[in-house]
Amino acid sequence: MNPSALQRISIRWLPEPAYEDTETIALNVGGYFVDLRLNKNDATIQWSRAGERILLQSHPRKLSLPPTRILAPIPRLTGLLATFRWTHIIDSLDLTIPDEAYFKKLPNGDDLEIGTTPCPCKDGVPTDYEEVWRDVTSTDPGDRCWILQSANGMTFLGRVGSNYLAIQKEINGGFAARKEDWLASEGWQVSFESDASPNLPLATAAIEAMRQRDLNMAAGDKIDVLGRQGLEAYVHDVSF
Repeated sequence: MNPSALQRISIRWLPEPAYEDTETIALNVGGYFVDLRLNKNDATIQWSRAGERILLQSHPRKLSLPPTRILAPIPRLTGLLATFRWTHIIDSLDLTIPDEAYFKKLPNGDDLEIGTTPCPCKDGVPTDYEEVWRDVTSTDPGDRCWILQSANGMTFLGRVGSNYLAIQKEINGGFAARKEDWLASEGWQVSFESDASPNLPLATAAIEAMRQRDLNMAAGDKIDVLGRQGLEAYVHDVSF
């Protein structure tokens, strides 16, 4: 699976119409992901999580739903689909049950995700949903794409091209996040940070730590981010 940065275009909780109330970016590298969903109205974290992204099948199959639940009209499910499962190693909403969903390529090139998950706006009731995602991956030759996890398991850092995410589940139950974007004229610029985000490494520090390692670095290797005073992290997946 190639590294990707995906922007969410819309969410639909069936049978309601689709809408988008967040600025959402998801980074995928190998078998791991990090995503951050920010409310548009007040720039706060609506949901953020990181974990494993497991390819179950690359062809159509039925989801394990009760027979009374209709996921989507049959015509919407024709064609080549992929099925993924996402685990929640850390989650801002403390959700722990893995998600599972189909993906289908839309005519305009976007990806349609079809699944069922607890709906925050329906008191956590499992609800069929559809999300539309757009690939916004922007990488140059030689760019490293990676996802790191701290030794204690509570912090994830991810970089795919011009996108960088750092998220952390705090011991007291809080959640911290930082988002940075690469601008050709200005370098890495912070586009979002929560109150506790100063404890998270900046993109420049994480990237420099990765650059100091040789090109043979692989999943499972351990690196120091910000040196002794910083974050000791394990490389989950890295792509060049």
